[in-house]
Amino acid sequence: MAQKHPTAALADDIQRAFEEIRSAHKLRALTDDESGSGVDKLPNGVYGFTYSPAIENFPLFAERDLRSYEGHKHADGNVVLLGYLTAQEKAVYEAASEKATIHLFPEPKDDATELVTVPMTRVLGQVEYSQRTGKGLELSVGP
Repeated sequence: MAQKHPTAALADDIQRAFEEIRSAHKLRALTDDESGSGVDKLPNGVYGFTYSPAIENFPLFAERDLRSYEGHKHADGNVVLLGYLTAQEKAVYEAASEKATIHLFPEPKDDATELVTVPMTRVLGQVEYSQRTGKGLELSVGP
């Protein structure tokens, strides 16, 4: 039997923030049958979790595991990642009028405490580091 990654409970305030975003976009959790499918194959209006947000058509899973990113596929088909930035990088991200680099974390880490949603349409490139390095997911984003 394959070992499952440990599930980490999020703090109540963090969980509420994610739930508010899901509710605002009228998203439902993935079903077991949908779990593991690439976002391109999933129906609109769902959310799930991924370890591989840097690959094209990244898979989403029904259950959140330790240090996985939350991904949403909105009713209009747009895909977004949720994550945390430092206040400085959030300001750069929000004001970007040209290409900028940010480091997204799946949960709050050190100074990265600002929750953001990143539409994949803004992502120009990415570098995925091991979560142990503390660098987060490096994204090149456009305006």
